[in-house]
Amino acid sequence: MTYDRRRFLASLSCSLAASVVSQPPQPLFALPSNHSCWLEVTAPFIVEDRARGVSTEIILTSDTFAGARGHEEKTSATEYDIYLYDQTGRAIGDKGIACTLTVPAMQTTVIAARDLLGNDKPFLGGMKIRLRPDKQAVKHASDLFSSAFVRWHTAESFDNVHANPDPLEWQNTTSFFYSMPFPSLAEYDCLFSLFNPYNQSSAGEIVVRNALGQRVHSQRYDLKPHCSLLFHLNSGAFVNDAWATTNKSAKPQGNGLLAVTNDEGTAKSFGYLMIRKPERKRFSVEHPIHQGVFKPKAAPPPFDEKAQFKAKNVLYSPLLFRAKKIGGVTLESRFYLGTGLPLEESLWLYPFAMDAHGNAAWSAMTDTALPKLLPASQYEHKIIRLAAGQSCAIDFSKLSLATGFSGGLAVAVSPDTTHTLMKVEVQVPEWNAHAFTHFRPGLRSARNYQRPKERGGLVTDYIASGARIVRGKFDEIIGVINIDDQGIEGRPELELFNAQGVVMRIKLGTVPAFACQHFLLSEFVPDNLKPETLSLRLVDEQATLLMSVLHLDYTRRDLAIDHGSDRFSTFLDYGCS
Repeated sequence: MTYDRRRFLASLSCSLAASVVSQPPQPLFALPSNHSCWLEVTAPFIVEDRARGVSTEIILTSDTFAGARGHEEKTSATEYDIYLYDQTGRAIGDKGIACTLTVPAMQTTVIAARDLLGNDKPFLGGMKIRLRPDKQAVKHASDLFSSAFVRWHTAESFDNVHANPDPLEWQNTTSFFYSMPFPSLAEYDCLFSLFNPYNQSSAGEIVVRNALGQRVHSQRYDLKPHCSLLFHLNSGAFVNDAWATTNKSAKPQGNGLLAVTNDEGTAKSFGYLMIRKPERKRFSVEHPIHQGVFKPKAAPPPFDEKAQFKAKNVLYSPLLFRAKKIGGVTLESRFYLGTGLPLEESLWLYPFAMDAHGNAAWSAMTDTALPKLLPASQYEHKIIRLAAGQSCAIDFSKLSLATGFSGGLAVAVSPDTTHTLMKVEVQVPEWNAHAFTHFRPGLRSARNYQRPKERGGLVTDYIASGARIVRGKFDEIIGVINIDDQGIEGRPELELFNAQGVVMRIKLGTVPAFACQHFLLSEFVPDNLKPETLSLRLVDEQATLLMSVLHLDYTRRDLAIDHGSDRFSTFLDYGCS
C-alpha cells in the first residue's frame, strides 16, 4: 500500500520551529581570549593485538575547505595532532604526542595504530585528535563528525565509526547525561569502552535499563586522567579483556537503554559500544550522545483538536530494507528508538516509510502488527509513546512492509530530540552479519548547515569515508534520501577521493522529492579502479539530500555502515570562541 506524498505530509501537523533541544551549559571556566582555532575529537576504543588478529586504523579526511571546489587549491589542508593513551592513561609518543601531520584537503589518509605504537605489544586505550585548517580562509573545522574515523579489523569482521566531537563549549565539569539504546542482550553480547580524554578525573554512574526503563544493572566508575575502562552490559560488570568471549548473564534480557552520568565537578567521558555475536566473532560499533542534565517537564499529548499528531521535528534514515537483494546480498533492517533524557515526560514517535518514487509506503498508524511488537504502554493514539528512560525495537521483518522493499524511514517526534538516539541495524542473514548506525538530522538542521558562505552555495554537501571498491571483494551501497520541502528533484553527484585527491565524479541520476534510493557503487566505476580507502562526497546544487553508506566485505562476509555527515554540520555551533 502506498500513499500520495503531498496528502500524506499534509496530514502530519508539524511545527518544526516550535521546539529546540536544550543545549549543554556553558563552560564553568572562561575560555582564553587568545585561544587558537584547534578543535578536538575523541575515539575511546583503540585496540591492537597481533595474537588475536585485531588491528585499528585512523582515517583522516581533511574535509575542511572553502567553496564547492576549494579542495583543489594547494593552500587547503588540515593540521592534525594525534594523542594516544593506553588503558592506564600513559601517553604514547615523544612529548606526549603520538603523531603530528598536515593533510592536504580531501586526500584520504590512513594511519595504522600499530605504526604509532612502534612495537608489537597488545594495546588498549583511547585517542584524542586536535585539528585546525592550515593557512585557509576557513578558521576552524567545518564538520567535526567527518574529520577523522576509526576502523577496526579482525580476520572475521570489521567496522568503522567517526571520532566523537568534543567542542570547546562542552569541555567543562558540568554533569552530562550520555546515553543510547541497545539491541537485545539475549541475542548480542555488548561491551562498552569508556575513555576519559582530560587532565582531570571523571567519576559517575553507568546504568543499564530495560525497554520499560527499569534499572537492570548499575556501577559506579572513577576514571583517572586519560584512562579507559570496559563495562559488560549483559553481566553489569567491569572486565579487562575486550576480545575474550564473555559469559552472558544468567537471565537473558531484551533491548534497553545505556546511560552514563558523570558527577558534577568531574569531567565527562566518551564511549563506544561494541555489539557482537561471540559465536561468529562478528562485531559492530556505535556510540551514545551527550545531553545536559535537566528534569523532563510535564506536557499534554501532542495532538490537535482533530487528533492529528503535532510533530516538532522529523528525523531520517535511508537504510530501510525488507528482504532486499542488492550487490548479491539480502538486507534486513531493525530500528531501536530511545528517549535519552527527553525534554518532556514522554517522547512521542511516529515512524513512516518512503519508497524510491517519493511515496509514503508504510505507516505506524496503519500496521496492525506494530502494537504486537511493543509493550502495551508504548503504543498510544496509533503511534509510539516512550516515558523517560524507555526504548523500543522495531523489526521490519515482522511488519507488513512488502518483501523486496528498499527505501527510507522517517520518524516524526514530539518533543524534539536528537537523531543519535534513533539507531539502525542492517543485517545480511546469509552472512549472519550485522551493522549499526543512527539516523540523520532533519530539515531544520540541514537549513542551518546551508547558511555559511564558506559552503560555496551547495545545498547538499555530504561526507562519508572508509569506502573500498575491489571487484568481488569490496563494494559500497549508497543510500540517498531527498528531504527537501520545496518538492525539488535531486540530481546528485558523487565524488570519490583517495590519498592523492579526487579520483572521479559520478552522476547518480534523479532522486524525486521525498524519495529514497540506493546505488551500488561498483556499477558506476571502472574495473581497474585502484584498491584503496576512499572518502565519498555527495553534492547537489538544488535539493536537500542525506546520504548513508553500507560497506560490504565479501571476503569477511561482513558489513559496516557510515551514516554520513554534512560537511558544515558543526561549523556554526562549535567554533573557537
